[in-house]
Amino acid sequence: MIKVPQTLAGETAEALNALIAESDRFRDWNAAEIQSLVRATEKLQKVDARQAFIRFGAIAAICGNVDGLFEYFKKALLLPGELETKHEFFVSLANAGLYGKAQEIGSWLLDPRRGFFPKIWQRAASMGQILAVWNRLPDAKKTYPDLSDVDFSNLDRAVAVMKQHQLSDQHIVSIFDLMGEIQRAHKIMFSGALISILRVMRPPEDPPYLYFAIPLDANVSEIHAMNRELARVVVAKLPEGAFPHGMVASFAKAHPVELLAAA
Repeated sequence: MIKVPQTLAGETAEALNALIAESDRFRDWNAAEIQSLVRATEKLQKVDARQAFIRFGAIAAICGNVDGLFEYFKKALLLPGELETKHEFFVSLANAGLYGKAQEIGSWLLDPRRGFFPKIWQRAASMGQILAVWNRLPDAKKTYPDLSDVDFSNLDRAVAVMKQHQLSDQHIVSIFDLMGEIQRAHKIMFSGALISILRVMRPPEDPPYLYFAIPLDANVSEIHAMNRELARVVVAKLPEGAFPHGMVASFAKAHPVELLAAA
């Protein structure tokens, strides 16, 4: 197998990360900076097709091109390196607001034997995979002793609320997928390292519930408009016309101090 020149592989990854860091807005596939990256990835394809398909998928994700993202994912999976491929697309699917599909891959990657639990558990939990992370935590701590020093108390509190309301990860992602649709319509990705900021809310006279806020680098008026759209689609598309019992979610203005918060 031909070894990929590290400059070529690294440069395309750095260029992608630079575009995301520059703006959370989806890009136009035909924009000069995207086409420049496409040409560099075409060169990469000549020496490592799998890495190239991963990069093409990531480019499609930041352009909001759902069909292209799935097409490159399928092509990459035909080549050796399933673990790394799924890890990369776990990230790209979330960037495109395809949270349900990302959650499916996350459930597979969270198996401690696959080696990704320490890297992805916070991101998976921020996507609503609270129980998936929690149920694998005992085995993960055996496999990765350093996890015993990590504070999982917020996750513990979230799990208690979910059990009280019989709330599942699937209930949560059903809302996230609606939010992803709205994000794609507005051409914007979540802001920061995590998909959402999770808080356990404890009203004085009502049972506690989970509140997920997807942070966006957008002005307040657009965020309000997106939340109004979310309220409409929840009424129109969910069986009871309301959020699942035990949770609420909304879009929120991204604040730097919150972007590293963990579930």
